[in-house]
Amino acid sequence: MFLSKVQFFKLVSIFIWSVFQFNCRQQINLPEGDKDNCGLFLPEKFEAVVVADSIGNARHIAVNNNGDIYIKLTAAKQDSGNVAIRDVNKDGKADEIAYFGDYKTEIGYGPTSMRIYNGYIYFSTGSTVYRQKLTKGNLVPDSETEVVLTDDTPSGHIANTLAFDDSGNMYVNFGSLTDNCQVEDRTPLSPGQYPCPEFAEHAGIWKFDANKTNQTQKDGVRYATGLRDGIAMDWNHATNSLYVVQHGRDDLHRIWPELYSEWESAVLPAEEFFEVKEGMNGGWPYYYFDQMQEKRKVSPEYLGVDLSDVGELAEPIIGFPGHWGPNDLFFYGGDQFPNRYKNGAFIAFIGGGRRAPYPIAGFVV
Repeated sequence: MFLSKVQFFKLVSIFIWSVFQFNCRQQINLPEGDKDNCGLFLPEKFEAVVVADSIGNARHIAVNNNGDIYIKLTAAKQDSGNVAIRDVNKDGKADEIAYFGDYKTEIGYGPTSMRIYNGYIYFSTGSTVYRQKLTKGNLVPDSETEVVLTDDTPSGHIANTLAFDDSGNMYVNFGSLTDNCQVEDRTPLSPGQYPCPEFAEHAGIWKFDANKTNQTQKDGVRYATGLRDGIAMDWNHATNSLYVVQHGRDDLHRIWPELYSEWESAVLPAEEFFEVKEGMNGGWPYYYFDQMQEKRKVSPEYLGVDLSDVGELAEPIIGFPGHWGPNDLFFYGGDQFPNRYKNGAFIAFIGGGRRAPYPIAGFVV
């Protein structure tokens, strides 16, 4: 489904539920789609309905087994960064909307994840992962807000997004401190640091006990490295493995104007989609993936540097165009869509502004 910039920002405050029609809507009890599909471009036979509007700027969404919807906002509204929605009469429209969450909210893109696991709603900010126990029948959790993980280390990419496996483990993204580990961050012609000192606590994914509270990063183990910012992340239960779509580096032309044109800077490097095995190295900051040439290339900060000690690098499943901004990943396990969608990866891109003078792009699922 492809969105224009105007349509995307419409979605920022509207939760859209896309439904597939089998020409038997009454039999499978699907709600009627909105007449214009909310202004979205959708695949054939898909429809969309506005569930709720004016809830605030939504960033991440989780849906419970009973259909209750939980949303993480980018900024607090009504003194809370969490929203719960329930459709009581099953017409596709919100009948109950409630704000909840007894925790320190943050502005900007600090509120960074929303997941349901083992009867709890997990959510995070730029410094903390929280959870609350869900009570059957209740839309809003009335249990104590527990601190699962605290990370007070300053970071340039603070999205602590979450994923959970089938063995009681929680995976947390710790983004890089810098754009590409330069001696002087985001400074034209500044060389890269080698080895990059960030890997001890950043630019990777860490694994934790999902059922333990009051953890710090030292309680986890580094599961993968060489990932600048793996915001879009989900566990695939069919393959029993972790997947991530990372944000590539910025400003190739501005930092290295003699090596990259404005067009190359607008479309490179790729936003890389990985299957993440334990010990994986995604190559950041030493390498990036050029999706047009379909190969890895040495980052300009490291041209002439002996990179023989970097080790084996993972190859991406696919490289999406640069600066699309992958924000979330979800593996579809339902039966409502056609069979070709089964276990398919749905990736939500939020668009990026590092493509000037060319238009912003990437408002697409």
